Formats: sequence, structure tokens, C-alpha cells
Amino acid sequence: MKDTPARYARSFRLDDRVVEIIVRRMRRKTMAIHVFADRPIELRVPTRCPTREMEAFLESRRDWIASTLDEIACELPRSLRYTEGETVQWLGVGYRLRLSEGRRFVSVVDDMLAVRCLHPDDPDCVRDAVEQFYRAGAIRLMPERVAQCRERFRERLPPSTLKIRKMKARWGSCSSRGEICLNSLLMQKPLAAIDFVVTHELCHLRHFAHNASFYRLMDRTLPDWREREKLLVADNATLQLDLF
Repeated sequence: MKDTPARYARSFRLDDRVVEIIVRRMRRKTMAIHVFADRPIELRVPTRCPTREMEAFLESRRDWIASTLDEIACELPRSLRYTEGETVQWLGVGYRLRLSEGRRFVSVVDDMLAVRCLHPDDPDCVRDAVEQFYRAGAIRLMPERVAQCRERFRERLPPSTLKIRKMKARWGSCSSRGEICLNSLLMQKPLAAIDFVVTHELCHLRHFAHNASFYRLMDRTLPDWREREKLLVADNATLQLDLF
């Protein structure tokens, strides 16, 4: 049998992402997968374990790996208190919260985000109202951004579908089936940042992995994407997530 390294990295494709797995050959009798919050997944295998057996083992644990990654994803920071006068972001602009009691309704009024909800003194109630406002805005805006970003591509892209939902740890994703999912909380960000995320996911329709071909397509389609990317992780941002 051809000698293989005792430790090496490989990519593993889940439905909507590609993850890195560190394969460690060790003096042991069985295979095991270890998923961590702060470093790559580890696959620990016997020293002479055949590659085909490792592949079969990974495939059999595919759903477990995906669900475990979701479970340990970092929770969104909750630095906002959602109280009267506090500043929240809407499309990259800060608005002061103006709270009132009544049936849920949220709107932008001058330099304020007017939030009406049943319990304006309850931060959870206010946050739910604001996040529903983000979701409704994303449902209206994102199809338009996807269509406009598609027009930047020189080549024809495969078809895609669009889903909007609040995600714990990512701004967007693209599955191997062409389903693009965008985080409703992107509505906090300026349009330049939103278009960066949308373009990133559209590039995955051509190149599923973050490889050289993927980044060449990003460079051709959105030459200033690196500057736009910085808008997602600005020091004054109220929401910090992994990019993808």
C-alpha cells in the first residue's frame, strides 16, 4: 500500500458549503469524527485505513456533520439592548429607535426607526419586531439585487432559487442544487455589501469551492469585492458573522 501522510487536510462538500477536514492517521482500531467550534473537523483513522473506507465513513456521517456544525455555530452577539433612543442599522444607515405600544408595526420616520409592539419595554419583543422588519425588507429587496448582480456576469449562470432566512453564523450560502440563501439580517448593511454577498453566492453556481477559479470569477465580476467585503466586518457594525 502506498504510504500516506500521518496528517493532511482535505475538503468535504456538504449540501450548501465546503468544509475542511484534517485527516489524522493514528494507532487506533476505529474511525472517529470530531467537530470543533474553533478549528477544522478532524477525522481520526487507523494508520493503514484505506481511502475508500474513509470516504464511505464520511458519507455515512454527512447529516450528522452538518447538524453538528449548525448546533455549535456561534450565536449572534446581542450587544444591542433594543431600548428607546438606541441606534440600529438599516441599509447601512443608523436610525434611533422610537418605541410605542400597540399592534406590531415598524417604519422609518426621518432619522428614527419607529417600532410599535405589544411590549415596548421588553427587549425581546422589540428585537422580534425589528428582525421581522428586516425579513420583510429582504423579501422585497433581495430578488432585485440577485437579478442586478446576475447582469454583471459575462457568462450565463446556471438557474438558481432564492430563500431568505435569519442565519446564526453566515451571511449567505449556495447549495449544490443552486439554492441561494441570504441572511435577512443583511438588511443592516449597505447595498455595496449586500451586492458583494449576492455576487459571492452567484459565483458558487459556477465554482462550488473557494478555489482559484472562484476568485478569478469574483475579480472579473466585481473587481472591488475586497473593499465591499470590509463593510461586513466594520468596527462599528452591530452584527459580526463569519462571511460564508
